[in-house]
Amino acid sequence: MTNRDADQPDASDPRPIAQGSSSSTAVQAISKVDLGLDSEDVTTETVTTFPVAGIGASAGGLEAVTQLLRALPNDTGAGFVIIQHLAPDHASNFAAILSRSTRMTVREVRDETEVEPNCIYVIPPDHNMIIAGGKLQLLPQDRYARRRGIDQFFTSLAEDCGHKAIGVVLSGAMSDGTLGLEAIKAAGGVTFAQDDSAQHDSMPRSAVASGCVDFILPADKIADEIARIVLHPFLGTEPKTKSLGVEPSSHARIAEIVHLALGVDFTNYKTSTLLRRISRRMMLLKMTTMKDYEDNLQHDPAEVEALFQDILIGVTSFFRDPESFDALAKTIFPKLLAGRSREEPVRIWTLGCSTGEEAYSLAMVFAESAEAAGSDVPLQLFATDLNRICVGKARTGVYPASIEQHVSQARLQRFFIKEEAGYRISKDIRERCIFSRHNVLGDPPFSRVDLVSCRNMLIYMEPVLQQQIMALLHYALKPGGYLWLGKSETAGASRSLFDVEDTRHKILVRRAGASLSGLSFRPALGGGKNEPFLRAVPALKKAPHLDLHKEAERILLAKYAPPGVVISGTMEIVEFRGDTGPYLAPAAGAPSLHLLKMLRNGLLVGVRTAILRAGAEGRTVREEHLRVKSDDGFRELAVEVIPIKAGDDKKGGFLVLFDGNSEPDRGSPAVREDPAAATVNADHIAAITDDELVRLTQELAATREYLQVFIEQQETANEELQSANEEAQSANKEMQSVNEELETSKEEIQSSNEELATVNDELNSRNLELSRLNSSLQSSRSYAESIVANMRSPLVVLDAGLRVKTASAAFYETFSVDPKSTIDRLVYDLGNGQWNILALRTLLEELLPQNHQIDDYEVCHTFEKI
Repeated sequence: MTNRDADQPDASDPRPIAQGSSSSTAVQAISKVDLGLDSEDVTTETVTTFPVAGIGASAGGLEAVTQLLRALPNDTGAGFVIIQHLAPDHASNFAAILSRSTRMTVREVRDETEVEPNCIYVIPPDHNMIIAGGKLQLLPQDRYARRRGIDQFFTSLAEDCGHKAIGVVLSGAMSDGTLGLEAIKAAGGVTFAQDDSAQHDSMPRSAVASGCVDFILPADKIADEIARIVLHPFLGTEPKTKSLGVEPSSHARIAEIVHLALGVDFTNYKTSTLLRRISRRMMLLKMTTMKDYEDNLQHDPAEVEALFQDILIGVTSFFRDPESFDALAKTIFPKLLAGRSREEPVRIWTLGCSTGEEAYSLAMVFAESAEAAGSDVPLQLFATDLNRICVGKARTGVYPASIEQHVSQARLQRFFIKEEAGYRISKDIRERCIFSRHNVLGDPPFSRVDLVSCRNMLIYMEPVLQQQIMALLHYALKPGGYLWLGKSETAGASRSLFDVEDTRHKILVRRAGASLSGLSFRPALGGGKNEPFLRAVPALKKAPHLDLHKEAERILLAKYAPPGVVISGTMEIVEFRGDTGPYLAPAAGAPSLHLLKMLRNGLLVGVRTAILRAGAEGRTVREEHLRVKSDDGFRELAVEVIPIKAGDDKKGGFLVLFDGNSEPDRGSPAVREDPAAATVNADHIAAITDDELVRLTQELAATREYLQVFIEQQETANEELQSANEEAQSANKEMQSVNEELETSKEEIQSSNEELATVNDELNSRNLELSRLNSSLQSSRSYAESIVANMRSPLVVLDAGLRVKTASAAFYETFSVDPKSTIDRLVYDLGNGQWNILALRTLLEELLPQNHQIDDYEVCHTFEKI
């Protein structure tokens, strides 16, 4: 959160200020204080159909309220309720005085008074007040307790009116109203605080410091702004999406703009909540269409940040839902402490820690439980949030005096240090908590955690994100670890990962077993800064066919080269040599250079047989009397296959040559006859010559031999494939196991790295604080030495041993003492023993017993009396 005091808007320019009070993860839950609600969605349908403004004031409030009412139009359509700190023992004329400043009806509240538009209601003395069902209800006031009537009413206003609530804090002492404004803003309402014009600025300054104030203005300008915003469609009676002209994809485009600008994806954030936050920003910027706001986002980075903060806006408090904390103290913490050694700390992870209240509450309850159990087991509490501003405030650990409303006096005395600004967390509790900026949807989770607190966050996400987060939390927890959810949250579709430990307080316990597969995390809070290591690219092997080409050239130069092709060991054609058209042709279907698919009819069996024999025997094989079909019949040819081995390529290849010098065979009509004929003419059989029978017999024998070899090779290949398949399956199982181990190791390393980064961030923060303190101490010491050096009276400063530490210039001049020979000398030795005076000894002996604990500047004495 940021302090707005130094950067307040000009009174004539009532622009909204960016906010920083937030509770977040990638997308963060909003939790209301004392509203009895776990989701702001339940407040979308309010009882009142018009805005209701709560105005809180204390000392100096009469003048501020009067100024506001004088500037306020009489027909705004809103109701106004004034909560003024009044003397409990005296009748009040507050309502009568205010009626002189406005034409609206001013009434002092009687119990069950219904709020009406264009009317003003004033709280009576000696009462607190709330609003419920659109009616004002009076409560007895505890005179001995610190006044929190404004907080009480504002909180009920947020619950009853939701986004139609308006909160105004005017002049007053202390900090009443701050918590109430936080609740109103969390519900989607609008908040105001008076600027420096307040007679007493404690109340408005406390509200501004909390970061929950939208407008900081003088009282009369607040009236002008209220008159404007009550006319905006966001506060109207029509549905917001209809009145604002919202298209179904509008919020998705805006979420994309935020994602691109800030790296946080709100795409699967609950649509109703996202639209409510967008509409609220539109109202503050005086925009009425979603398109205008979208265009503004693209040109205004500050508004992108403001919307981001508004979406993440949250209200938290110490010991929220006290009964659940009691359940932790009575049942969960004793189980975590039982049987645990000091070397095994209890690890707790709080998601969406906001400004740290819940994290510190857990640390305090744990300290009490450990003390009750007589255990000295340490605590490691990791508190994370997406909002860096909130994390910074949590690390500071300073909270306003209003926390007295939620923290008992016993705990305030034990765990807090009272300061002028409020209360500071004690050192013992602060050192147990480590705060870090963390996006649960992107950064690696912590691991080996005993308890995860994830309250009122899942309800603001779509089911797809809920399942992802539940799986991540299951991974983060130890077996048997506990998950603490909000009242309106359940395990949902992830019920298989958790068992219910405490139904009433929504405490779940992690089931044993591995986390869901598919978990993956990007590097912690770095994005592109921590890119994965590049894998080494293997050197490219030289293509084997390049060496085959050279060897084929050598062979062809030594012999007359008929047409042919160079093929690889897998029978893929590497190069064509000569005119191979009579022997090869592209096959139908997908393009292929496989030799067997391109051979023309009649060559398949002979060529494949020759290649197989050449590969098996490692020599040149020639097949004679092969016949290839051509356009004018069949042509007889020979095929020669020459094995090629080149370079380091063990498989090598083949040179296939087609020797087709024979003339076409036109003789045998049987051969030219269509093979699909159903019958064979007897004349054709008679025409077959003896040479033809010999040729056909040889071809049949070769075919049988080829088939036999092919079958044997196929059986061998099948056995090898089966064996290879079994080996592959076994290797696959081993690889799966190794991969799972590596994945687990990777996730553990990522989680450890996140913890180290968090600790480092914490140490850096403490180093900065120490540096500031050291600088301040050095400045103070230098200032003190400067004062001593420039005093007009003689002054000498002695340590506890009566040795001179420093002296004023007047001392050196008056007593004619050399500065160089004075420092660190015994005072009695100055001036050759002239300072060994009985009266001086007596004075010093009287002084020393009272100051013997002072380490530096032990004794200071002027010599005007001597």
